[in-house]
Amino acid sequence: MSENRYQYNPSALLQYNQGESNYFVISDAVFESLPVPAAYTELFNRFHVHWVIAGEACKSMQRAQEIWQWLDSVNATRFDTLIIIGGGTTTDLGAFVASTYKRGLNFILIPTTLLGMVDAAIGGKNGINFNGLKNSIGTFTEPSKIAIDSTWLKTLPKREVLNGWMELSKHALVGDELLWKELRNLTPHDSDISWDKLVKAGSSIKRKIIESDFRETGERKILNFGHTIGHALESVAALSKTPLDHGFAVGVGMIVSLQWSASRADDASNKGALRDAARQLQKWLVNEGNGAPWRWSTSQNPSELWSFMLRDKKNTSNAVLDIPLVRIGEAHWDCPLEKLDFETVWGAAF
Repeated sequence: MSENRYQYNPSALLQYNQGESNYFVISDAVFESLPVPAAYTELFNRFHVHWVIAGEACKSMQRAQEIWQWLDSVNATRFDTLIIIGGGTTTDLGAFVASTYKRGLNFILIPTTLLGMVDAAIGGKNGINFNGLKNSIGTFTEPSKIAIDSTWLKTLPKREVLNGWMELSKHALVGDELLWKELRNLTPHDSDISWDKLVKAGSSIKRKIIESDFRETGERKILNFGHTIGHALESVAALSKTPLDHGFAVGVGMIVSLQWSASRADDASNKGALRDAARQLQKWLVNEGNGAPWRWSTSQNPSELWSFMLRDKKNTSNAVLDIPLVRIGEAHWDCPLEKLDFETVWGAAF
């Protein structure tokens, strides 16, 4: 993905409102009533807007069909541009719609959550959930632009900041030991956090990886750290209609994967660092969350989770492939995880 796709200032987007292309907006419905940063109000006032109620439930074929029908109703063509404003579920859905409607529209992503800025909007992955499995239908399609502006973070509730903090932590754990050392001395709601700095650092880790492996055939797989277990938790949560944020689920998954990583490590110091990282993630999830998601997640039956892990799209044959850390800042991919090992480290973690 070329460097000029990324715009780290709000005024950069305004130039896209000019020219021959027609523009249409898909936005998280929360911004119908919630004030938005001033630089973006023109987008809502000037163009046709389709509002999406964000959350995992919106990532469905039904919601995608509704937006395709809306695009038909406003006479969108394949030469027009879709501007997608919202968090990770909104950009996942919107980018999937854009990449498939009339074989592909240009689209611009404006992530409004920390999770979106450091992870979901970066890398060209999009998709919807199907048959109870996360992101099982989708494409690899790059946006024409991504406008990353940390002023949107002022609109976020506390739990959404924690949600993105887990993905930011994931990037540090798999790719930047120095960033991890910085994060572990902070809490997600410190008043003096330099969000511009952290967002750039976190997104840069992912950008560097995907530039060498866009289609996820090798190194990009390390960005799935914590996700095999996290996605299984989300699937169980969806079936039981239990609210569970993606970042929270990934955080729990990372704790288990760090315990597994520690069990594989030969060096005592390295074992200690990996287990310390697991404790730090747990501290954030317990102290910064409201308690209920942690209690629900850690009370789940690992055998039930395993049945969903076996269906994960990253697997081959009947093997569950997971991402252990070699050390903080370095990960391996495509490592088989046995059911007994998973149940053992799950028990050790919780």
